Order: sequence, then structure tokens, then C-alpha cells
Amino acid sequence: MHASAPVQRSRAEALAPFAQGLTESLRGELRGWALLAVGSLAMAGALALLLGLGRVPNAQAYLPWDLATFFNTALVTHVVFSVVIWYLAVLGALAVIAAARARCVGPSLDGMGRAGLWFAWIGALLLLVPTLLNQGAPSLNNYVPVLIHPLYYIGLSLLAIGVAMPVLRLFVRPMRLAGTVAFGTAMVGLVYLVALVCFVLAWIAVPADADIANINERLFWGGGHVLQFVNTGLMLILWSVLAKHVFGAAPLSPPLYRLCMASLLLFVLPGPAIYALTDIMGIAHRNAFTELLWYGLTLPPVVFSLGLAVQTWERRTALPWRDPAFLALALSVLVFNIGGVMGFFLGVSDTRTPSHYHLVITGANLAMLGGFLVLILPLLGRPAGEGRAVRVPFWLYAGGQMLWSISMFIAGLSGVPRKTVGS
Repeated sequence: MHASAPVQRSRAEALAPFAQGLTESLRGELRGWALLAVGSLAMAGALALLLGLGRVPNAQAYLPWDLATFFNTALVTHVVFSVVIWYLAVLGALAVIAAARARCVGPSLDGMGRAGLWFAWIGALLLLVPTLLNQGAPSLNNYVPVLIHPLYYIGLSLLAIGVAMPVLRLFVRPMRLAGTVAFGTAMVGLVYLVALVCFVLAWIAVPADADIANINERLFWGGGHVLQFVNTGLMLILWSVLAKHVFGAAPLSPPLYRLCMASLLLFVLPGPAIYALTDIMGIAHRNAFTELLWYGLTLPPVVFSLGLAVQTWERRTALPWRDPAFLALALSVLVFNIGGVMGFFLGVSDTRTPSHYHLVITGANLAMLGGFLVLILPLLGRPAGEGRAVRVPFWLYAGGQMLWSISMFIAGLSGVPRKTVGS
């Protein structure tokens, strides 16, 4: 079922407030963040291909790296590009769209946004230097794995600063941050700033005499947990955008939407205090951030999912399965919630853990890819269309990840350990 002319007009009208405030300077920023987001996925895919080639017999003779060491080096940067830079670049893009909606324009504000984009791009490129030179020991710590190399830490720092700049620009005119994208991005942006505070506090608190692997684990543990609120918040924003695009209405009333998005910020506010109240090297510190995630990230997606279920039920006899936006929304909600349910049945370091987080990551990714289709690309004058070539990848990605993750979950029930080869 293709969109009718009245629906197409209503969709164009929904984009009008963003397009009207999108100056040429902001449009250039949006293009830069979109390219960084898509480019990060492309680089993550290229590194994944190299990981696969590294397991092909005799490939060593044709590749310029020592595969015995390059495998983990490439794995680290693959993860950083696919689940750190990708998400943060989407946040940067939404911050530009929110700035257009809030009319955060002017020479100094435009300069602030462009500087942030440059910092982020330079940071991302610096991460590739030690990777492609196969330098730096891989540290496979949680959330933000790193190569132990000065350029890698500098690159991550520049990326973090770069994303913070368009976020901070939003609060020049906070009273104008109304509407789904603007208010949601403002809340998620504040959560991101809390994550940065956690990283700085961890850098100050971690003992200098600890071994480097333990330092990295503790450095990225707390802030990494807070970043999961950022990723989930981005998904919820785009669920609303996609629902408006498909159904003509948001899944939640404006007050309930604002409450859910504000709750993400409310739950992470105690994060910085955890560094003062607990020993960063102790188990209480680890458990505090785990419980923050456990209690704070459960309710908002459930509330959104129920709202979307009601909308879908009301339209059950005329669901637009040929609309890529509906596919992105429906598959995102389905995959994310299956992954969420799996999270209640995790074992101790077996493959049920990656089965859980790969599905929730896939759910978030589907929402963000849908957001590109209905919001970012149209604002850049590059609509993607609704043909089979656009629809099929959503089915392949969601179906492939479902098959892989359910298989890993079953393997974990049999006791297969994670991060282990051969056993």
C-alpha cells in the first residue's frame, strides 16, 4: 500500500517546520553528520569483512597485516565505529534538526556547530590511524573498547567534544525546544553530557598503578552505561517520528512523551555521584551502574511499545507493509522487545549475553535507519523512495539478526561460553 496524495502532503507539511529553520549552514552541518553516520557503518562493515577474510585459509599471504594481532585490532575499531560513532553521529544530526526547529542560528552558533563537526570527523579519522597501522594493544573492555595508543584516546576525546558542541548549542534558546525531535534531543543531549562527566570523573578516580586493561574497563564502565540511555533515547525519538509518518499521530500524548524522555535524564543524574560514593575499583561501583541501567531503561520502551501496539491494532486491517517506514518501525519494536525479554534470562558469561545485546542494538539501528528515510534524507533533498530495493534490506537485517541471536541464545542455554574460540 503506497501513501496516498493527502498522506504525502501531510508528511511534507510535517517536515516543513524543520525545513523552514534549516539554513544553508545548518544544512551543511546536517549533511556532515549524516555522512559521518553512514561512513561509520561503511567502515565498520569493511573492518568486519577483514575479520572474515582473516579466517580464510592462506589469506595472510594477500593481506598487509599480521592476522594474529590484527584480528583483535580490527575488532575493536569495528565495534567503536558501529556502536559508538554511528549512534553519536545520529545524535549530532538530530541536534542540528532540533537547532533548526528552535531557530538556534547566527554566526557564532553556526561556527560552534561547524567546529563540533570538524572535531568529530578528525576524531573518527584518528581512530583509523593506529588501526590500519596495526599498532596499539587491543583492550576488549565493555561499551567502548580501545587500542592502547595515544592517537586512539585523542580521537575518542575529539569525537566526544565534537558531539557535545551541537548539543550545547540547543540550550542557547531552551524555551524553544518543543516538539518531538527538539525536546527529545534536548533530553538525550543532557544524558550525553552526563556520560561525559562520568568519563572525566572515572579518569580522575582510576588508580594510576592499576593494570591498563583494568583501567580501561573502569574508565568506560559508568559512562558506557549512561550511553545506553542515549542510544535508547534516540530510538524512542525516532519511533515517534516514524509513527507520525506512518499513522499521522505520535504513539504517546505530548505530556506522556515528555515524561518518558525526561525520565531517561532523571535516572542517569545519580551517575556522577556514584564516583563519590563508591570505590571505582570495587564491585559496588559496578553494581550501581548495572542497577541504574536495569531500573532506568525498562519502563520508557515498554510505554512506547504499548502505545505503538495500540496504534497498530487500530490499523490492523490496513497496515502499510510496503512502506519502508512502517517496516522500520514494526521490525524495530519487535526485535528490540525480543532482545529485551532475553535480557531477563542471561547466564554467566555465556552466549546468551551477546544474543541479548545484538537484538536490542538491531532494534535501535532499525529505528535510526528509518529515521534517515523519513527525516534526514528528505531534509537533505535526497528522498529514498519506497521500492523493493529499500524494503528488502530491512527484512534481511532484522531476520538475519533474529536467526543469529536466537541461535546464540540456545547455544548459551547449553553452556557455550562467549568470547571463546574452539571450546
